[in-house]
Formats: sequence, C-alpha cells, structure tokens
Amino acid sequence: MATAFSAMAAVLREHPDLAVFLVVGLGSLLGSYKFRNLSLGIVTGSLFMGLLVGQLGIPVSAPAKQIVFSLFLLATGYTIGPQFLSALRGDGIKLLLLAVTQCFIGLIVALIVARVLDLDLGLSAGLMSGGLTQSAIIGTAGSAIMSLPLPLEQRELLVSHIAIADSLTYVFGTLGTIWFLSLLGPKLLRIDLRQSSLELEKEYGLADSQPGGALPGVQAFAHRTVLVVNPALAGARVIKVEKMLLPRFRLYVGRIRRDGQIHEASPGSILRLGDRIALSGRQEAVIEAISRIGEEVSDDEMLNVSVARVLVLVGASRSVGRSLRNLSMLGKGRGVFIRSLRRLGQEMPLLPETSLQRGDVVELIGRQDAVNGAAEHLGQAYTEGQHTDLRAVCLALFFGGLVGIPSMLVGSLSIGLGTSVGILLGGIALGWLHSVRPTFGSVPEAASFFMSSFGLAAFVGMTGMQAGPHFTAALREYGLGLLFGGMVVTLLPLLFGVLFGRYALRINPVLVLGACAGARVSTPALAAVQEQAQSSIAVLGYTAPYAVGQILLTFWGSLIISILA
Repeated sequence: MATAFSAMAAVLREHPDLAVFLVVGLGSLLGSYKFRNLSLGIVTGSLFMGLLVGQLGIPVSAPAKQIVFSLFLLATGYTIGPQFLSALRGDGIKLLLLAVTQCFIGLIVALIVARVLDLDLGLSAGLMSGGLTQSAIIGTAGSAIMSLPLPLEQRELLVSHIAIADSLTYVFGTLGTIWFLSLLGPKLLRIDLRQSSLELEKEYGLADSQPGGALPGVQAFAHRTVLVVNPALAGARVIKVEKMLLPRFRLYVGRIRRDGQIHEASPGSILRLGDRIALSGRQEAVIEAISRIGEEVSDDEMLNVSVARVLVLVGASRSVGRSLRNLSMLGKGRGVFIRSLRRLGQEMPLLPETSLQRGDVVELIGRQDAVNGAAEHLGQAYTEGQHTDLRAVCLALFFGGLVGIPSMLVGSLSIGLGTSVGILLGGIALGWLHSVRPTFGSVPEAASFFMSSFGLAAFVGMTGMQAGPHFTAALREYGLGLLFGGMVVTLLPLLFGVLFGRYALRINPVLVLGACAGARVSTPALAAVQEQAQSSIAVLGYTAPYAVGQILLTFWGSLIISILA
C-alpha cells in the first residue's frame, strides 16, 4: 500500500498537469456532496483537495494558473456584461447603490480585522475571500502579491497563505450568509418572509386567486378545440374570448370551424353558437376558459398547425426594459407565449410586471410564423449549439489584460486594476457587444459555464496545492483568530446592507434580501431565501447586485494588497 502511494506521488510530482485534473475531479465529487441541502460547491471542494494533494510537494505552473483564471474572469464578465449596463436605469440604481455600499463595507471590515489580528498580506486577502465568499479574490490578490518587490520565496509563501485563510473562513462565509439572509434578516426587518413575498408578487401583477406563489419558470401549455355553447358569446368578437381571463392569463384563438370549413381567426372575427374554436394558453387557463365557453370536442384537423419553440437573446432596444404585460399587448405577441426567462443563469418569475433586460434568454412557444415575428421584435434567435467566436474571446483577453496594466501613484500607494480585473472588464465589454450585435462574440452558454467553473476550480485547486506544505503551520498559528475574524467579515457587511437597503434606500424588504445575496455573489443564499419565502420573487433583486459584486469584490483582491503593502 505504501509502495503504491509513493509511486502515485512520484507520478503526480513528475506530471503536475495530471494532479490538477485529479484535484478538480475529486474536488467536484466532494463539493457535490449534500448535507441537508447544503454543499461545499466545486470551487471550495477543489481548494480542500488541493490542500490535501499539495502535501506531496507538487510543483505548480504560474502561467497555467493565470490562464485558467483568465478564462474564468472572461466568462464571468461575458455573462454579467449585458445585465450590468441594463441595470443602470430606473429602480435598478437603488439596487446598485446597495450592492456598492455593501461591497465597500466588506472591504473596510476586512481591512480592520486584518489589522487587529496583525495578519500578513496573504492571510488578509484570504480572510476577505472566504468571509465575503468571492473566490476570485484569491486570483487578483495573488497577482498583486507576485508583482511586489519582495523575494520570490516570500511572495510564494504569501500567496499560499491566501488559500489557507480562505479555506478556514469560506465555509462559515457561505453558511453564515445563508443563515443571515434567510432566517435572521427577515426578523431584523420585522417581516413574515412568505407574506411579504406574496404582497410583492401582487405588485408585479400576480392575482390574488393564483395559487402557489410566483409562477414557475417553465410553463405547461395546452391546445384544445372548444365548442361555443355559451349564449353570451353569440355575436361576440374573438378578442372577447382572448381577454376573458386577463389579467391573470392570456388566451389565443387560432382557428374557427364553421359549417365544416376551417378559417384563420383574427381579433375581430365574429363568433356564433355551434362554432368550434382552437384555443391555446397555459393549461390551467385553457381548462378554466373551456368551462366558460362551452365544451371540449375532438378535432385533430383544427389543431394541426406548426408549433415552434425558439430561444431568443434579448437585445432589441424597443424591448429592453418593457414589462411582460406591455409586450403581450403588442401585435407581435398574439399567439406567442413565454415559456421561461433566464437571467444570469437564474430562472426569473414570469409575472406581468417582470421586465426584460438586455442579455436575457427567453423561450417562446407558439405558431411558427408568430414566434418568428416575436423573436425578431425581441432580439435574435439564440442557438444553444452555436460555435464559440474564438477570435473575439482571445482579443478580449488580450486587450482587457492590457487595460489592467497601467497604475497610478496616490501618495505612496500604487493603485491599478491589474490584468485580472482588466480581463473581467474585457469580458463585460464582449458580453455587451454580443447582446447588441448577436453575430459577434458568440460564446454558447455551455462553453461559458465550462470556462467559468473549470477555470476557477482549477485555479483554486492549484493555489491549494501551493499552499499545502504550509497549511499545518499557518493553521496552528492563526487558525482560531482567522475563524472568528472571518465571521465578523461575513456578518457585519450583511447587517449593514440589510438595514441600509431597507431604511435608507426604502427598497422592498424581499428585494433587499435578494440584493444582499447578489452583492455577496451567493447563489446558495438566494436559493435559501426563496425556499423560506416559498417564492422565486427575490431573484428580481439579485441579478444587478450580482453583477456589481462580481466586479468590485474581484477588484478588492488587488486593492487590499495595495493598501496593506
């Protein structure tokens, strides 16, 4: 057994690239394990496995680390770019202000705790990374440390300390954020989270009689043939049937059979008793409408129409910022239904007052000609299997990195974005350009997800491998202090953010909780808030602060090193 272990260790030392794949693979396995619906996640799992495998003394390539980290930053910027710029309008300004304030408080608290505990540069950055649950800080802080005029051995030791401090503080950072926002936050705001969510849903157009809270992202649709029996509909126009269940539901009458002949229906078509109409809409809407119109009959020929499902990337200026209610009133919306709406990878609630933002991915369903017209009105058809525009990706990496190189002196302090933050901004620019001109800079969602998840997991895993040999000594010297310091860094910014958002900015309390989760870049915390609320409505406050948190917290990694150095 010992011989086999030694042989494997020798192989990994000789082929460190294989060690990286081992760390990410085992880290993903560890991170996917759930305890009461909680898991470490791929990134934290890879960090822990990196610390373990790093005990074998495996060398790590600095350029390889930077390459995978750059892929993560580019993909992250690409995803948040359209949402970030779209948020700079209307009520989104308050959410952005909340996010910026919470991020700044996080930086200030981390600096104070680092001074009180007398931590070195690496431990200070790791404290902030874990406490604020933003693993990208590991990369930007590490790059800043490696640019300092210090001996190489000392710089490498400081970089290893980032991973050590992060590993000690990240678990509470995640669990503490979940606990605070889903349980303690509502008590501080003096609200019943479930009831407040229901009230907010009503503001966004969900009727009192609609059961089950916010509408699910994916809708079930039905197409039925109905015999007109209700005398009140004799001589009525089709538009009366289509408006029958508004504002709760939309209906669509596509065809009419009269005297054995099938005719295409228009809003002005006149109905007669005995007509058969082809009715489409959400399943529960169609069932309710049938009971008001007459009775369902079997007529396959009436329903024999071409139905299409199309994904659309929202980018047309005429549609950005419009509510779903307003869009449904347009002529292009007749016969078309939105089946789902994704923003930053999150399913958004399909409520009448939910507005579209640039970069949203909308799934449309309906008659082929109507869907094509609606897709053109919203933006451009989005093909999940499209190819990555490698030219645009590499040029964004190059020019973004160049943007981050310059720095300026403020007194004795040298401040610059750094190549890492520059690449993040390059990704933001590329994502925004793609949303405006979809034929340029395409990165499929699957490719973006791989770049983001593997890039960060591999980077953090390699950082953990570097830190492995120093882990035990640092744990003995700083362990308890780091644990308590991390709790302070986690909780104080959340406390300030919740109170500031609610009582200074007067944002709806449910949206405040979603916004604080976004500013913390914590999807698990958002999920916990939604679970407690039994509603997905909090996600409306999450996306814009998420974009801000990704940018600022990533930049804080280099800034905290500049300040403390």
